[in-house]
Order: sequence, then structure tokens, then C-alpha cells
Amino acid sequence: MKSLYVQIVLTFLGAIVISLLVTFLISGRIHAIQVADRIHDRMEKVGKEFVQLYKGTDDLDVDSYLDAMSSLSYDVLLYKTGEEQAVYEHPGSSWELSATEVQKVLDGGVVRNYHLPPRSVLGLPFEKGGEQFAFFIKPDFKFFFEDFRKVIIILFSTVLVLGSAIFLITTRWTIKPIKELTQLTQTVGKGNFNVSVSSKRNDELGDLTKSFNQMVHGLGELEQMRHQFVSNVSHEIQSPLTSIQGFAKAIKDDVITDDEERKEYLAIIEHESRRLSSLSQNLLKLASLDSDHPPFHPETYQMDEQLRRVVAALEPQWNAKGLNMNLDLESVVYYGDQDQMEQVWINLLTNAIRYSPADGTVSIVTHFVGDEVTVSIIDSGEGIPEEEQGRIFERFYKVDKARSRNAGGNGLGLSIAKKIVLLHRGYITVESQQGKGAVFRVTLPL
Repeated sequence: MKSLYVQIVLTFLGAIVISLLVTFLISGRIHAIQVADRIHDRMEKVGKEFVQLYKGTDDLDVDSYLDAMSSLSYDVLLYKTGEEQAVYEHPGSSWELSATEVQKVLDGGVVRNYHLPPRSVLGLPFEKGGEQFAFFIKPDFKFFFEDFRKVIIILFSTVLVLGSAIFLITTRWTIKPIKELTQLTQTVGKGNFNVSVSSKRNDELGDLTKSFNQMVHGLGELEQMRHQFVSNVSHEIQSPLTSIQGFAKAIKDDVITDDEERKEYLAIIEHESRRLSSLSQNLLKLASLDSDHPPFHPETYQMDEQLRRVVAALEPQWNAKGLNMNLDLESVVYYGDQDQMEQVWINLLTNAIRYSPADGTVSIVTHFVGDEVTVSIIDSGEGIPEEEQGRIFERFYKVDKARSRNAGGNGLGLSIAKKIVLLHRGYITVESQQGKGAVFRVTLPL
């Protein structure tokens, strides 16, 4: 019973049996109703013919005649005044007559108990030789109903056997992809994502197999991303740790005796420590944004003022490179998480400053389009190759890995920015040509 195949087959058989039984009962009922009137008319005619024949024929062999009638689809019963028992009753017949009904006919009344055949009864009175008689007649169509039942049973059996055989075959074809899906699901559960279900069906099971293949493909990509993520994190952590360990050991073992060189090594240790701290903070931030309920505390504030504050906070960085900061900001009243949006502007501006050449220019422009505001951050750096632009928002992805590492980047800033923008129901895009800088546009609904 745990097998879906068995459940479907039993459900089908149950449905067929119930349907045929109901059909049999309804069709029999309808057929009986349709023939009832004709049977009643026929009973009236046969009964009156017998009464006339019996009254008009003195030498009639009543028993033989009534036996003949009883053998021709009718049961008959004959009572006579003064007799407690019927003067004629066909052997094997059964009657449901009360003494009151018999007496009513003997007294000259007529009894018509018309029901669905074969329960209809007609009682007719007549007189002969000064004696009162009561003649009762009812249809005896047992053979008819028996034949009808036989035909129905044969049809019932044929439909059941033939339908079941066809259904058993077609159900196997239907259940086959489900069995295959079950086996492959167990395989996927063991960590093997290099599986797929081949199906040319266009029904719900076809949609299910397509969805399964897409799910497995997505799980495979997710597993690959997980391995890549672990590898990237390990690499990003191992690199500064190796530097810190190496320079710390050199200082500890008094390999470095010159004070200036010692200070240089300590500066490198400090720089690598900051890289580790930044990496851990970014990883925690991503984990928080990836959760089912990321932190989100919206409020209404002036976004243009926020951008000015971020630029002022990053002044040591852009001033050290002699960059020109151009701000073209319209008044923007925005409803969102102010701390998270500030993180977006810091990440994007930090990248713009980092990759712009000395004495270059970084511009921030805001403008409205309908019920949206777009913030464009434009740098004058080397630009991003077109083939790299689709991947820059991936975690740990770096266009120039050596340069990013030297500049202190860990490849998570753009991923965090995109996550936050999506959390605010916005989107972020990039336009760039090599040698002509890059433009990052953040579009947010107002």
C-alpha cells in the first residue's frame, strides 16, 4: 500500500467498481420506470380477457389455462366466495395480499397496487354461476431481470478486466519517471549532483522532471560556489597570516636589526591585520544579509546629505591621491536603512578611489526617473574589461587580483553592496570601457 503504483491501481479499480454499480442501479431503475406503464396496461388487458373467457366458457379447464398464463410471464391467483384458500395458485409463486384486499375484490371492488415491476398487483372481481370470484394477476419477469443482470454483469466484468489491463500498462508508463526521480533523489542526497532525468513528456510529470533537473543543476552550482567560497576564504586568510607569521618571526629572531626596516615590517603586519579584520567584518555582514531575516531598520532621511558625509569621511583616501571629487546632488528624501545604505556608498566610493589614478576625478551624480532615484558613481580609472563585468558582483571575485590584494581589497565589497541594494528593492549596474573608467549606478524606488 506504500507504493504509489498500487495506490493508483486500487483507486482506479475502486472508482470503476463504484461507477459500474451506480450505473447498474440507476439504469435498472430507469428501465423499470419506463416499462412499468406498459406492464400495467398489459396486466389490465390480460386480466379482463381471462375474466371474459372464464365467464363465457362453461367447459374451460381453468387450472390448465391458468398454468399456461403463469408460464407466460404472469403469476395468477384465484379466490372464490366461501373458500378460505385460493382455488388456484401457481406452485412456487409468492403473494403479499392481505385478507382485506381479497375480501374487497370478492365484494366487487378492484385492487390496483401498482409499483415498480415485479411488485405490481391487479385484482379483478367477476361472477359466474351465482358465485363471486376474485382474480389476481402480477407480472413475473424474473427471467427478464435475470437476463438483464447477466448482461450487466458481463459488461461490468468486461469493462473491469479490460480497463484494468489497460490501466496497469499505462500506469507503469506514468509511474516510471517517478521511480527514476526517487532513485536519483537518493543519489542527490548522497552529494552527487551530476544526474538528470531524461523525459519527453509535456504533462505535469514532464514539468516535474524539468524542475528536478533545474534543481539539481542549481544545487550543483551552489555546491561548486560553496567549495569556491571556502577556497577563497582560506586563501584570503592564509595570505595575510603567512605574511604576519613570517615578519613576526623575523623580528622575534632578531633577523632585522635596522630600526627603519623593523618599522617597515611592523607596518606590514599592521596592514595585514587590518585586512584580516576587514575580511571577518565583511563575512559577518554577508552572513547577516544572507539570513532569512536580515537586519532592516528603515527611516526617512536626506540621501544627498548622507553622500556628502561619506565623501567627507573618505577624504584622507582621495586627498592622499590628489583626486578631484565632483558632487552633483539633488535633494533626495529617501526611506530606507540608513546604516546599510551608507555601507553601499562607502564600498562603491572606496573602489572608485582605489582604482582611480593620482590626480584623477571621481564624480557622484543623482537624478530622478519617475518614482526612482539613481545615484551614479563615476571614476577615471582603467575601467573593467567587458568579459569581467558580469562577474564583479560575485564574492571574492577580483578583476586584478594582485592589485586588489596590494590595495587591501578582498572581493566582498561589491557583493555586500548588491545585497543591500536588493534588500531595498533596487538594483545596481555597471558600465565601463577599458581606459575610460567605470560608472556604477544604484537605482532605488522612492
